[in-house]
Amino acid sequence: MGCDIWSYAEVRTGGGWRWARNLFPDRADENDRDEVFPDFDYRLFGFLADVRNYSRSPVIASPRGLPGDVSLEVRVEHDAWGRDVHHASWLTLAELLGYDYDQVFWDRRVTRDGDGAALAAEGEGAHLTLRDFLGRRYFDRLAALSGLGDPADVRIVFWFDN
Repeated sequence: MGCDIWSYAEVRTGGGWRWARNLFPDRADENDRDEVFPDFDYRLFGFLADVRNYSRSPVIASPRGLPGDVSLEVRVEHDAWGRDVHHASWLTLAELLGYDYDQVFWDRRVTRDGDGAALAAEGEGAHLTLRDFLGRRYFDRLAALSGLGDPADVRIVFWFDN
């Protein structure tokens, strides 16, 4: 069974947090225009919340749950998933921008004929920076979030479903 991420940007205003809608208006799929990370990417899932972390990458933070002050619209999106939701969390843009992406780690995920994905044995896998592991699209999305305001006042709220 696959796993998907649902991720939304919020901006802090004088009245609390508001959902930053239509963040990516040029996306062909209208449903993806509001999501920060619409892709099925286990590398990203592992880094954000240790979900499907087959590579054993560093994890930016343990899941924190849905923020108590989440915007009403994002809460409605979350609650619509019912019991299928897991590993809800949030991260500020300041946390995302301030992380050390140049650290090198051992990517333990390998593919073996007949087995598919497997955990690398000593001498297998690859040593690479987290920056290379996450790829350009991840950093392009952080750049888009940077246009929303002060990094301490911008956050992503996300969760997963199976």
